[in-house]
Amino acid sequence: MPSPERSIDAVDPLIVAYNDSGDESLLVRAEGVARELLAADPSRVDVLAALSTVLMLRGRTSDPKQLDAAVAAAGRATALTPPDDPWWPYVNAQLAMVVGFRFEQRREVSDLSTAKRHADVAVAAVDEDDPVRIDVLIRCVNVYRLSFERFGQLADIDTAVRLSREVHRSTDPDHVLTAHQLLALCLVMRFVRTGGQGDIDEAVEHCRSGLADMPARHVDRAALNGVLVIALVQRWVSRDGGDDTDLHEAVRVSRQVVADLPSIGTVRAQLLSTHGALLVMHGLSSNSPAHLDEAIRSSRQAVDAPTAGTQRAGHLVSLAHSLLIRARMSSDPAGVSDAVDTGMAALAGFSPGHPDRARALNVLGTALRIRYLIDHDPADLDAAVGMWRSSSASRAGAVEIRMTAARTWAQTAAEAGNAELALEAYGTAVGLLPLLAWRGLDRTVQEKRLAAVSGLAGDAAAWALAAGQPHRAVELLEQGRQVLWSQALQTRSDLSALAAVAPALADELDRTRRELDGTGATVELPARPGWELGRDLLSSALGGPHRAEAEDAGHRRRLAERWEQLAAEARRLPGFENFLHPPSFAALQPATTGGAAVLVNTSRWRSDAIIVTADGIRAVPLPWLSHDTAQRRASAFLEVQRAVEEGGGPVERAALHQTLVALQRWLWDTVGEAVCAALDDILGGGPQERHRVWWCPTGPLTMLPLHAAGRFGASAPLAARRRISVAARCVSSYTPSLSALLRARATPTPDAAPQAFAVGLGTLPGQAPLPAVSDELRAVSSHVPGLRVLSGRSATVGGVLTALEQHSWAHFACHGDQDFQRPSAASLRLVDGRLSVLDLAGRLATRSQSAGGCDLAYLSACRTAAGGRDLPDEGIHLTAALQMAGFRHVIGSQWAVADRVAAQVADDVYAGLRTGGRLDADGAAAALDRAIDRVRRAHPDRPEVWAALIHTGP
Repeated sequence: MPSPERSIDAVDPLIVAYNDSGDESLLVRAEGVARELLAADPSRVDVLAALSTVLMLRGRTSDPKQLDAAVAAAGRATALTPPDDPWWPYVNAQLAMVVGFRFEQRREVSDLSTAKRHADVAVAAVDEDDPVRIDVLIRCVNVYRLSFERFGQLADIDTAVRLSREVHRSTDPDHVLTAHQLLALCLVMRFVRTGGQGDIDEAVEHCRSGLADMPARHVDRAALNGVLVIALVQRWVSRDGGDDTDLHEAVRVSRQVVADLPSIGTVRAQLLSTHGALLVMHGLSSNSPAHLDEAIRSSRQAVDAPTAGTQRAGHLVSLAHSLLIRARMSSDPAGVSDAVDTGMAALAGFSPGHPDRARALNVLGTALRIRYLIDHDPADLDAAVGMWRSSSASRAGAVEIRMTAARTWAQTAAEAGNAELALEAYGTAVGLLPLLAWRGLDRTVQEKRLAAVSGLAGDAAAWALAAGQPHRAVELLEQGRQVLWSQALQTRSDLSALAAVAPALADELDRTRRELDGTGATVELPARPGWELGRDLLSSALGGPHRAEAEDAGHRRRLAERWEQLAAEARRLPGFENFLHPPSFAALQPATTGGAAVLVNTSRWRSDAIIVTADGIRAVPLPWLSHDTAQRRASAFLEVQRAVEEGGGPVERAALHQTLVALQRWLWDTVGEAVCAALDDILGGGPQERHRVWWCPTGPLTMLPLHAAGRFGASAPLAARRRISVAARCVSSYTPSLSALLRARATPTPDAAPQAFAVGLGTLPGQAPLPAVSDELRAVSSHVPGLRVLSGRSATVGGVLTALEQHSWAHFACHGDQDFQRPSAASLRLVDGRLSVLDLAGRLATRSQSAGGCDLAYLSACRTAAGGRDLPDEGIHLTAALQMAGFRHVIGSQWAVADRVAAQVADDVYAGLRTGGRLDADGAAAALDRAIDRVRRAHPDRPEVWAALIHTGP
């Protein structure tokens, strides 16, 4: 059989000419030639493939019914080709391309599954030196991009980028032109997921290069300009600075696209609506009413275009939003009423289960609230609440839209002082957190989403307390904090436990959730003016003009209903009644046996300490604890720490000392004194009684040393006698949550003597020496028989992970790092690299599940118990990672520890763990308390020396 290049010479030039000119008559001629050839020989695979391309292009521009004919022609070509035929990769790629394009238009998932299957076959079958390899790759790239858009698997977009790069390296100028567009769009989509700045910069350059090389009337010029608009907006928003150059260029290019594209029904309407959304962002950024007026005109043209009902409803939502923003900017009551009327019309165009209905409800609720603020008609406010309640409960709606609705509802109720309504709204928002950061998403995306709603759990708990429901406050704090750790534990416990008794059900649940995540918006934008509309712009542009078709809406609705049905089915199984449900207060309360857990909650509404014991619960108001002040003090504390650790001298060390002393006093005055008085009342005891306490702070307090609160001055004995410190009144530990404390208590204690290992790295290139490490290891060895030591070249990442799986006790004497911007990157520095939070949590998951966890981990390293600034409630640090991985007791540090002090404290702690001739990790909290007290008595006025080390566990 002749090569594809020669066999389609009669048709291919017409397709190329059409691409360069956009003249559809060329497609009609090409179809005629192909059908004449097939009439002479119906088995011509090469002509069938060419015909399918022609029909696909005609289906894109004028006659959607031609898409079915295109798929039929490509399918027949594949059916006529045996797997050992040289044409096998090509015909599979051709079928993948046309079926993938039909999926873009109709959003039927079965088409995408078919396209992906044939793309996999084609890519696997085509050889490196096959003359049609580049043609095959071009046809398959878009299928992998679409699969990523739908199912959210990062491997798909990585594959699309890799194949696009290979196409781009081709010497064929037509291939390079196609590769610019393919590669640019794939890079934008990967940037959306991972945030890699290099991807978005490269995408912009590929768009510009492709446009420079493309004929003025090329059929794909508008599409490549559209990708450039997306890339520019993404880069503008991601940099979050004052430079609007990219935004200005995006508006200019968007205007050109709208002007150049002929009137093609729904395609033009979508472009006009997208252009309007872009102008709204520009208007907000520049405070320009003129741009908003232009946005409204563009949106009205989209509404007036001949489109399907749900598409027109979507354009009405965008118009309502534009009208509302313009009215607010100009203080125009009539414009607000116009936005309400437009929003009502939009809402009427969506069926109850349509995914875009949630956005319509949200926009309409906001418009009604603003009208209420103007006219003071209670009916408007009641209607707005109803809109937000319905939007947040919309199972088929994008979770970001649902969260926005719930938070707006909550803030409105809170500002009105309606505690019951605020609690309902905040409770709804907290319940959405696991969906917002679902485990199927990339970790970077999860953290960005949670950072955008930081403090939500604290606000919810504040209103539960205002409503007189402290038990509910505890439940909301448990549900709304440590979302990422909880999901990891659910994967290992809930889903894995279900898989043990009902593997098919567990697999179906996981698959359904992944697919449901993939159908929602995946665009991630920081909170800049107009970011919501920016997300809508990018989502619609990436998804194509028919993204919101009824087929897509119905599919997402069916997935949501299927998820609920499967979860309900699991809950009917014995022992799974609370499957995937957050724990109740009654289930959490036993964690506090033998003492009290103190949940110190700060929010913008109020601050309280919630004291939980095995016998009851009490809320202690903290009127002098301001959330903003706590935030400022935490930020200042982190800054002085960083200055010292980056090689600071006497001035920086003095600043750290002064900051800590001030923190001690402030924490005692705002938190410690009131909590200790309440503990005396609740737990009783004599005047010298010290209470067993587990501190569980929220928000910025997670970065501050509550255990060191007090007025010490230069006289520790005097402070102890007057009992004006937490240390004089409590034996303190920390716990990231009551659930974590409960799990640690439930973990079986090893019966045998501990199998222990230690890591010691006193010298490491590029790091300050730790001369006391050798003394520390000798001290630990003297207390722990059979201690295995990894030092020098043996202290590798792989060696440490293996040792962790084989030992129940672990000691680390080395450097530690905490990245406050990316807390998951927190790590221990080893001889061949870094052992990160995610390394620890991921590798130890199997151990903690099968062996019941471990007993004691001692992190004698810097900043191993300090979380991230943007995600304080997630507790993403090494101490938490080891505890979540199964260690019952973990000792870590909140900031850098002096080398000699660390060695002395470690010696004293291990000595204090020996009871009756054996080592007992359950004495870790008391042993650390005694060891720290010894240092504190020697240096009472230097909290930076003695207050860093903390205990986490029962």
